[in-house]
Amino acid sequence: MPKKSQTVKNDPQATWRKDAEALNYEEALQALDLLLAKLQDESLPLSELQSSHQRAEIYLSRCEQLLSETEQSVLQLDPETLTTQTYEQRNDA
Repeated sequence: MPKKSQTVKNDPQATWRKDAEALNYEEALQALDLLLAKLQDESLPLSELQSSHQRAEIYLSRCEQLLSETEQSVLQLDPETLTTQTYEQRNDA
């Protein structure tokens, strides 16, 4: 059975995920923007197109994860009770 470090070296998606996890929202969004610009280049070879698309999905997932975490932590002041509630609780009401 291969060691975990060897698996990461042989699996570019695992490496991309690990890299994406180290990024904050702005960095992940910038990386996604760069990849999207690359994907729009009509001269991009098919092999690069597929890998760039996969990598873009990873960065998009990272952005969505960070946004979700932020939404859950944002507090709103309820004007009727003057108590705080999370963004999620406010939307459930």
